[in-house]
Amino acid sequence: MTPDAPAPVLFEGCFGWLHPAAGRRGVVLCAPYGAEALATHRPWRAFAQALAEAGLPVLRFDYPGTGNSAGDEGDPARLEAWQAGIRAAAGHLRAVAGVEEVALVGLRLGGLLAAAAARAAAADALVLLSPFPSGRAFLQELRAVALLAERPADAPPAVGPEGIDSAGFRLSPEAAEALRELDLARVTEAPAPRVLILDRPEGRAAAVAERFRALGAAVEETPFPDHARLMTSVQHAAADCSAFARVAEWLSSDLAPAGTATTAPPSDPRLRLAGAVERPLRFGPGAGLFGILCEPVAAAEGPAVLLLNSGATPHTGTGRMSVRLARRLAARGIASLRLDLGGLGDSASKPGRRDGLIYCRDMVEDARAGLDALVAAGHGTAVAVGLCAGAAVALHVALADPRVVGLALVNPGRFVLGDGVTQEEAIGSAVKPAAAYLPRLTEPAVWRAILRQDRKASRVVRGLSERAARRLRIGAGRLRAGLMGRGYARDDVLHAFQALSDREVRTLMVHSEGDVTLGELEAQAGVDGGRLRRMAGLWMERLAGADHSLMERAAREHFAELLDELLDRIGTGATGAVRGQGPGPPEGTGALRVNHATGNSPA
Repeated sequence: MTPDAPAPVLFEGCFGWLHPAAGRRGVVLCAPYGAEALATHRPWRAFAQALAEAGLPVLRFDYPGTGNSAGDEGDPARLEAWQAGIRAAAGHLRAVAGVEEVALVGLRLGGLLAAAAARAAAADALVLLSPFPSGRAFLQELRAVALLAERPADAPPAVGPEGIDSAGFRLSPEAAEALRELDLARVTEAPAPRVLILDRPEGRAAAVAERFRALGAAVEETPFPDHARLMTSVQHAAADCSAFARVAEWLSSDLAPAGTATTAPPSDPRLRLAGAVERPLRFGPGAGLFGILCEPVAAAEGPAVLLLNSGATPHTGTGRMSVRLARRLAARGIASLRLDLGGLGDSASKPGRRDGLIYCRDMVEDARAGLDALVAAGHGTAVAVGLCAGAAVALHVALADPRVVGLALVNPGRFVLGDGVTQEEAIGSAVKPAAAYLPRLTEPAVWRAILRQDRKASRVVRGLSERAARRLRIGAGRLRAGLMGRGYARDDVLHAFQALSDREVRTLMVHSEGDVTLGELEAQAGVDGGRLRRMAGLWMERLAGADHSLMERAAREHFAELLDELLDRIGTGATGAVRGQGPGPPEGTGALRVNHATGNSPA
């Protein structure tokens, strides 16, 4: 029997999804932390649905201060709040699904948190997937990942007095100190009567298993062979994870016959914040698309903002960037919709296409469905905002739909949509501006690499050759158009932006200084954007001290200020100015500002 579709729920400020089923044993899924939560979001969702299909009602949710839940990562007592969230989730599942038993299932840090909260949540069973055995072990790995990550040269240190910054997420010193006290090998009571532990070969959960057995729990251990594939990235995450199948089998092996109780209909899942109200929306064909509408308490002013996926990242954004932007916009009276395009985040899969692909041409219709949802909510026009692949979708939905009156494009990796690629394929095909390679052509080692057809060197040569051929083709199309009035190349970016300029769509294009996507800009429009910099209605910015995904907090703040300026320009028709920086350059003058990301405020 196929279970009902999952329903968005809200409890004690936590946003979640209830996957209904008729079984008497329910499951609360406790997600990992930060970048790992983003990478596993889609398979975690599929896991929840598979459990529901096995007859187990499931609740997956965002901890306080994460995802779509209320609060912020810098709020005090984060560890206590996360454990309270787990207890509240267990109570909510009992109340709305009528289950007699609750099992907690935690992945990575979620396993440590689930084990620590299990007794207070009255858990009947506990499943730990590659758990950290202690808070110290988690902090040790988090620090190592943060310190090894590539960062802009002038970015603040990843580990410092303000906490640990990793992949756009910050763990506060207070939260780190509280986590240091968690050690599963030193607990004095068994967390649950039955425990299943799945660990990677290099994991350290054996001592935890022995401790739980000594305390009277029935503990089973089994390998976690899919760990590396699951945790690598959004694209590599395994939807067919064998460990998930093993957990479903273990949880349902002694399951009593399904009861007759039905799941209580969820209450109105509106999250009321200071100055804003958020509510989930299901829209599009078959209501298969998902988004969060964030509206100011007072009447909204001007166009709404459509926030698109950054690459294959869910709608909350890298480092929760989209959530922060939406709530910031609401504070200044502007509504927004952060949505998942088809096959991403919490939207349904697209027929005939595997999940996790980006740069898909059919995503334009998904974004237009988002515009329809905004119109239904009373917002007739919108500014489309996209980072990386989301920028390409934003550009094409603006070309297709006159309801888009403004664009904010951040580090667009490509300007053309197609059948879709993985994020890894997009990164692997990226080529920097030609100036980055020309000095190296005098090095004998480089020529040796080219002659022996070194994979990386061959890719660069092929990319530069394709870029030159494309510029010739596009140039020929412009010549034809000049002589005949038609004949532009399909991927002529200048022609696309000219069409938007003629329609008086205001456009902000932002690149991180030195970002690899500047190569695509050069290929399409010339060095530093060439003729684009002289186009009416469009202005370009460079962010110093910023990485590709704007993981640095100061870079996010500077982009938020630039988005404010764009909205002001649309609202007033003036060229505007960046707050605190004096007058901005007039649009179409060829001026290019470099913004230095030096502050530390979150966006």
